[in-house]
Amino acid sequence: MFDPSQHPQISLEEVFKRLLAGGTVVTPNQRLALALKGKFDQHRIDQEEAVWHSADILSFTNFINRIYCDALYSASFSSLPLLLSDAQEQALWESVIQQSEVGNTLLRVSQTAQLAREAWQLAHAWQLISQLSHYLPNEDGRAFLGWVESYQNITALQGLTDQARLCNLIAECYEALEIKKCASLICHGFDAITPQQNEFFEKLRALGCEITITGSPIQKQVLPENVRRVEYLDSIDEIYHAAVWARSKIDKTDAEVRVGIVVPAFANYRNTLIRTFYAVLQPDVRSALPGSDRPVAPFNVSLGLAFSSYPVIDTAFVTLALADREVEFHQVSHWLRSPFLRGAETEMGQRALLDAAIRRSAGPMISLPQLLMLVKRVNGHKSCPILLAFLTEIDAYRLTKLPSGGSHTDFVRAITEILQLSGFPGERNLNSDEYQTVEKWQSLLADFAALDHITSRITFHEAISRLKWMADDTVFQPESPEAPIQILGVLEAAGMSFDYLWILGLSDDQWPLRARPNPFLPLELQRKAKLTFGSIQESSAFCRRLMQGWFSNAEEVIVSSPKYRDGHDQQILAPSGLIQSIPAEDPVIPKWLSHRDLIVQSCEMQRIKDNQALPLPEEIAQQGIQGGTSIIKDYAACPFRAWARHRLDIESFDEPHTGLDARERGSLVHQTLADVWRRLNTKTALDQISEDDLQKLIAEIVGSAISVLRKARPALLPDRFLQVEQRRLIRLIREWLDAEKNRDCFTVIAIEEKCYIQLDNLRLSMRLDRLDELADGRHIIIDYKTSKQSIQSVLGERPDEPQLPLYMTMPDLELGVAGIAFGIVKSGEIGFVGLTDSSGLLPGIKDYSQLTGCKSFNSWQEIITAFRQNLTNLAVGFCSGEASVDPKKFPATCEFCDLHMFCRIYERVNDSPDEEGQ
Repeated sequence: MFDPSQHPQISLEEVFKRLLAGGTVVTPNQRLALALKGKFDQHRIDQEEAVWHSADILSFTNFINRIYCDALYSASFSSLPLLLSDAQEQALWESVIQQSEVGNTLLRVSQTAQLAREAWQLAHAWQLISQLSHYLPNEDGRAFLGWVESYQNITALQGLTDQARLCNLIAECYEALEIKKCASLICHGFDAITPQQNEFFEKLRALGCEITITGSPIQKQVLPENVRRVEYLDSIDEIYHAAVWARSKIDKTDAEVRVGIVVPAFANYRNTLIRTFYAVLQPDVRSALPGSDRPVAPFNVSLGLAFSSYPVIDTAFVTLALADREVEFHQVSHWLRSPFLRGAETEMGQRALLDAAIRRSAGPMISLPQLLMLVKRVNGHKSCPILLAFLTEIDAYRLTKLPSGGSHTDFVRAITEILQLSGFPGERNLNSDEYQTVEKWQSLLADFAALDHITSRITFHEAISRLKWMADDTVFQPESPEAPIQILGVLEAAGMSFDYLWILGLSDDQWPLRARPNPFLPLELQRKAKLTFGSIQESSAFCRRLMQGWFSNAEEVIVSSPKYRDGHDQQILAPSGLIQSIPAEDPVIPKWLSHRDLIVQSCEMQRIKDNQALPLPEEIAQQGIQGGTSIIKDYAACPFRAWARHRLDIESFDEPHTGLDARERGSLVHQTLADVWRRLNTKTALDQISEDDLQKLIAEIVGSAISVLRKARPALLPDRFLQVEQRRLIRLIREWLDAEKNRDCFTVIAIEEKCYIQLDNLRLSMRLDRLDELADGRHIIIDYKTSKQSIQSVLGERPDEPQLPLYMTMPDLELGVAGIAFGIVKSGEIGFVGLTDSSGLLPGIKDYSQLTGCKSFNSWQEIITAFRQNLTNLAVGFCSGEASVDPKKFPATCEFCDLHMFCRIYERVNDSPDEEGQ
């Protein structure tokens, strides 16, 4: 058995000598191999060498693969099985599982295949295959054994092998291989050696290869004096101080230093880490334009992202998805504005406007034909001719050239042609990261084509789904120059050495790493074999070994943990038990001035009131501006909102939706009731019409309104849905008319009538829903609503619903208005909510004197006068340019407002007005 303690231990200096003599170094991972190669090159530079042979340093996996490739192209090629790629192996496991009896009941075959692959790899790395039958398997275990048998039979029949068995294969035939044998092998940075690796090393040693280990095994369990422990409020505070500390280390000396930042839950904090380190180390990077080459950052992040998450790759997949099926509109929205399409730079502005326009007619899911129809309807051939041209070409290709089925190679050809039609990857020059990403895309397509060795015929939908899965499963990060600060995950940091090291996020819920036993391997066997993450004990021991290695390989080490969990719950967190023995010190706060601090110090700060805009020009106020009653409503809610929407013309994006939203349903009710009363006109006519005739009248009017709606949105409103909506609307209108029968006689004298009102210098255009004339000649103004309302919403200096008070103060109606009311047209809540000068004018409505909000008024005329004064004050404020961020009821008023990023209300609320530098 290979035991590191029984083999010669050599220093790093000796490693470099053996490398120069032709030795080979293997490491547990590629990052450590690259780091050691960098040290070797620096060593040669320090020796003032001008030229030297490249050091033979590679990861253990790459070392095994190199031996295999050397043998494959040698005379002994015919005796070796072909090695499956990761994608081929995954596809084969999926095929095996799908064809099994158990596989028919699974919902997520790809994820199951991944776990089965992992179990297969673990079983070989720890030499557990022969022991699986000794343990009574559970249901998962029995299924796995069946899949293993099928998988072995298929690979044996087709002459295939995989990465899990390659090490055993090389060990068995290594002596007979006609390749150059390794004479000296140095193992560097191995914290744990699996039995499979153990057997391989023993085989090489038996054949005369000298095997040595760098450094010495870690024996000490006490913490060195250079380790300190600190606690911070939360992870954001912790990351910020780690970034400042790292900057202080690389700024304090001209000499090259290596700073490590190790994060156990790296994936959870990756974006926060990058954003914070850029803000501290390179604050001007935010000003870089999209697509431009950014300056080289002084830090490097070890963990990449899923390949499919890169914008250029996302653009490719949305293009392919549109040729296959419906796509979520929010994806198409981003795709329309993507720089990686033909004409993206030329039509940048037009496509942004197109995106805003088609939202009004699009549904949450959209197909390529629907998108084409909307582009033609909204912009025709003028605004975005390049976009329209390649969309038409892709649609034609989809209908005429795209095969319904074929091999992976066939679909690689089709995918390439579709992307070429779209102009992928765009017309501008790609920056370094984008170029590398596109190069990786070509490599991914090559791997995808190689799947023909596993399964030969698929559909286009299956091809896109499988390619997408491969991209999701591929972790990719563009190459970047070496940087003094390395931000690493736990496994990437194993075996690395630094001058300064900060290990953050060491709370008890993150460290030690949790055990992850594989569900397809017997739990007892995993514990007995001491798999690294097979049990809590082994996982904890592994993390202890990592920490001891980190502590021994850095001049200064800081371990930190947050006191509270991120989020609103502020859950208290305890430091990990592995670091609690280290006395806690005061937080490390290096002296550092942020970009903002430097700006503040370089100038004299002045306070400027930002709530006053230019007054509305009198000629515009007199002509009237778009918005009508919404100007007063928005100004009453918040002056800033009214200024932004009606002076700056800031519009909200429409969100595509299924069916009809509340606004569309409200418009449908308004239109239908208007047509009904145009036909009936009086309460007498309503009373005299027969039940059958009334039902026919309602059905006719509702049917006409639905027909108009069908023509406006033919693709998004199916007939079945419209039939349901038609029946609902007929019932609702009938319920409303039954309620109107309880009123005294009236005549509807105005329906959807356009009118104007003058408030000081502001002229507003309005549309009156309905005006009824009572038997005594007085009038009642009715405003239809399809939601619950309160009469309190029309009262006060800043009314929530100012429409009715505005109608009430119109000069032509002011003296003859006996009441105002919301007509609630909502099933189950049909009725009136209003304000009248006497009781009995409307069912269930008392006179104003009995309402709490009107106790201060002595007469009906005082109410009208108060309405006019309050509305005039709001109009004067709007015309004067008053634009204070002053929501009527914070935070309720701001809940559904989309101007938060513009007005920065939450920053204003949280910042103290007396704070220096505001």
